Order: sequence, then C-alpha cells, then structure tokens
Amino acid sequence: MRKTFALIFLLWSSIASAEVTVYTWENAKNASPDTIYGITFEKLKLEVVPDELKKFKNLKYLSFRKNRLKRIPKFIGSFQFLEELVLERNQLEVFPVAICRLKKLKRLRIGRNFISSIPDCIQYVSELVYLDLYDNPISSLPQSMENLRKLEKIDFSGIRFSPRKQEMWTKMLPHTQLIFDPPCNCMD
Repeated sequence: MRKTFALIFLLWSSIASAEVTVYTWENAKNASPDTIYGITFEKLKLEVVPDELKKFKNLKYLSFRKNRLKRIPKFIGSFQFLEELVLERNQLEVFPVAICRLKKLKRLRIGRNFISSIPDCIQYVSELVYLDLYDNPISSLPQSMENLRKLEKIDFSGIRFSPRKQEMWTKMLPHTQLIFDPPCNCMD
C-alpha cells in the first residue's frame, strides 16, 4: 500500500509541478520567497488567500484545491512565471479576471466551482494548453478563445450540453480536444 501511494504521489508531483518542488504553505512561508517555485494550500479550508503570498514572485505552480475561496485576489495576476494554477473545488462563482494577466500559464484547473462563463480576456493567456472546467455550470464561451492557438484540451466533463452547443463549440475550437459528457435532450 505504501509503495502504491509513494508511486502515485511521485507521478502526480512530476506531472503537476513539472519538476518544481511543491511546498506546503506552512513550509513555504518561513523560507526565502525567491527560492520557492511551488506552493500548495490544498485542503486548508481557506476562505481568503493570505496576503503574504504576494512576496513569492517566482512561483511556477500554485494550488488552492479543496478550499472555500469565493474570490481570488488581483495580485495573483502578478505571478508572471506561473505555469499551473489549481483552483478546483472551491466556491468561485465568477472566473477570476486576474488569471488573464498570467502570460505563461499553461494549465488551469478550475473544475468543481460555480462558474457559468469565461471572460473575453482569456485570450491573453496565450500559452494555455489545458483548461479544466469540470462540473461548472458553463453556459457560454467567448469567441476570443479562438485566439488561444496552443490550447490542446478543454475538459467539460460533468456538464451536460445539447448536441447543438457541443457542435458549435467544436467548430469554434477545431484544433482543441473538447471532452464532453453525452449530450442531453435540453434546450440551448
């Protein structure tokens, strides 16, 4: 059992952080900010992102998975080296616009929130390769997503769309793999 857990953790760490050591917030906040490239706040029941996080300017990986966040502070947009942001399983109702300033962001995992639309500014996240929107009540995508030339995959699992909407988005993003659940017999 331990070997299985260790193997899974090792595999997850290498994939998730792309060879970046990921520290817990407890360990990171006492270290020199310039030496920290990955931080996780996973399962801390946070309702607010700590202001002290601002000083960690070299982050490449940041996770707030399984918290109680309703909003993300604007300073998140100042992490110009950030490549992966994990916001899964929070209480976000609006897509955080600060994310649109993350020019090097490659992977955004924002599943299991309450987000219904993506803002036009998503087009400025030009390095985005993977977008996880799993189980959000997404009802619209901006036309500007066509400008995301490197976007390889969007995960819409857990969301039911009509065949017409699936077809419309597939045509809008022909070079992107869209993962859908089976279509519903519902209205657009």
